[in-house]
Amino acid sequence: MKIDFFKKSTFLVVSTFLSVCGVLASPPDNLTDWEMVFDDEFEGSSLDKTKWNPTYNWGHTHNHRAYCVEENVSVSNGCLVLKGEAKRHPQAPSTCSSGGKTYSLDYTSGAIDTRGHFDVKQGYIEGRFKMPSQLGTWSAFWMLQDGWPPEIDIFEVPHARTDHHYYLHYTNTTWYAEHGDAWDHEASFGGVHKGPDKSADFHTYGLGWTETTMSFYFDDNLVASYSRPSEISQTKAMYIIINLAIGGWATDNGNPIEVTSGNPAYLQCDWVRVWKRKSLSMKLDSVRLLSVDANLCMQASGNDIILGDCDSPASIASFTDMGGIYRINFGDKVLEIPNESKESGASVGLWEWNGKPHQQIGVRQMPDDSTVVTLQFIHSSLYVQNSSEGDVIQNGYSKTGDNCYWQILPKKSEGTNLKQPLADPFYVVYDKNGILKLYKSQISAEMSPLRLYTSAGLLLLEHSLPKGNYAEMPVSLTNGIYIVQIGYKTYKLKVN
Repeated sequence: MKIDFFKKSTFLVVSTFLSVCGVLASPPDNLTDWEMVFDDEFEGSSLDKTKWNPTYNWGHTHNHRAYCVEENVSVSNGCLVLKGEAKRHPQAPSTCSSGGKTYSLDYTSGAIDTRGHFDVKQGYIEGRFKMPSQLGTWSAFWMLQDGWPPEIDIFEVPHARTDHHYYLHYTNTTWYAEHGDAWDHEASFGGVHKGPDKSADFHTYGLGWTETTMSFYFDDNLVASYSRPSEISQTKAMYIIINLAIGGWATDNGNPIEVTSGNPAYLQCDWVRVWKRKSLSMKLDSVRLLSVDANLCMQASGNDIILGDCDSPASIASFTDMGGIYRINFGDKVLEIPNESKESGASVGLWEWNGKPHQQIGVRQMPDDSTVVTLQFIHSSLYVQNSSEGDVIQNGYSKTGDNCYWQILPKKSEGTNLKQPLADPFYVVYDKNGILKLYKSQISAEMSPLRLYTSAGLLLLEHSLPKGNYAEMPVSLTNGIYIVQIGYKTYKLKVN
């Protein structure tokens, strides 16, 4: 079996296209590039009070008719259980007031929150729940910060068990710009998901939250996504609340309260998990983006992106970290897909920042702090791709992810050639004993170590190369495309 290395000459291309290629599932389907920062699987026999307050952090009442107490919060059989009962708690006052309304406290229920234990700004927040069947109950999985609004509702189920509501409540942006948050100038965006009976079984409910967007999920499927940078900018780090309300909004539409002395309600939660995107472990100012396939760098040309000489000032880029999602800047413009296209093969371009997902990019770094990455647009889950044939760089699309690898080159030092070409010949064979043999005119210490990756970015081999012109590396390979990195240079290789 022979392995051929394909190395492209370094030439300037005056007119070319970059496109997006390959679909990689974003959360909630794939959390490879994320790290879990909070979780509770509700194992054991009691609530973990290092993570949760056993009732509302502000007290026992809110905007409904239940007095919430610790006794109605339990953990059993791997679930959190909030119990709603048709009885007045002995410590409950006769009424409570909220939002200008007064409620009689004829019921007892449960609520928990993470204030003082955990809060998060941006990320992916998800829980698995089973609703109570009784009308007149109002289950909620939501988030607050000090002051109101804003408020994020991942779900609320106040009426039909087939419907759950999801919203961001915020202060009217005109008022907010002049005065700050104000409850009497509240506005919101969101909607209602209509689906299965959510009291018949467990379902997952999720929120993807970035600096400019909020996306709501049900059972790992996107329900709705909103690009609302101005409104979302009002959100800070928030804590999580789970509660089972009785009355209030749940009866505003005329529904009866079906919780009776012999028929308590139960909100069950299997788990709650929170992830944050991993940030890149490299400096991202004044960098270049080198195509592994073409050995040329992305370069700004008006509102277009071309491939050209890495030494050109037009190749200088920078990354702005927005909580593990990035915008890639060329001067005062950012990398984007024009017209917000989601079509494979669409050319990328440059435009002024507007905060929408077609200008936001997930950056996947290969293992072991490699400088080789893939660039994935958030709005479409497609990669930035470059493909080439002969001496012409062409627009292309590959579901397998070929030609979607980019090397982040650091800021150039004076007198340094960014390309650092390797001397020829460069020849590798893979023998029947599973030995990768490298032959070269001269192997220098500066070129080691050698790293071998699959096309999906999995590190297969890391080998320190001795000086000289020969090295052997044991590794088991099958037919396909691989990526080899030696020092600061990266090559595509083909095994057949």
